[in-house]
Amino acid sequence: GEAIPAVPVTATLGEALVEMTKKGLGMTAVLDGERRLAGIFTDGDLRRALDRNVDLRHARVADVMTRNGKTVTPDILAAEALRLMEENKINGLMVIDEHQAVVGAFNMHDLLRAGVV
Repeated sequence: GEAIPAVPVTATLGEALVEMTKKGLGMTAVLDGERRLAGIFTDGDLRRALDRNVDLRHARVADVMTRNGKTVTPDILAAEALRLMEENKINGLMVIDEHQAVVGAFNMHDLLRAGVV
């Protein structure tokens, strides 16, 4: 719940950045009206937005987020998550349940701390 970085799909880019910074995972889930995963906003999305000269003061997170980002289910093995991250050159994953609700999140640093890497 509280530890998972998340903003509504209506959030501004600034609100998403604050949430991402506060939670320290380098990403935030973007949730639809039913609190299901609509997208993921990452450091990479921010860099691409800057490269495209997006007006950061007025942009919505929905305009720059990654739709259909890689996700995993709670039963995934850590080694499998690591393989998925390496194959897709990503640093974090959202964990979703069968209803597309976000139930967790982790990044490469979490796997390092756990001794998986």
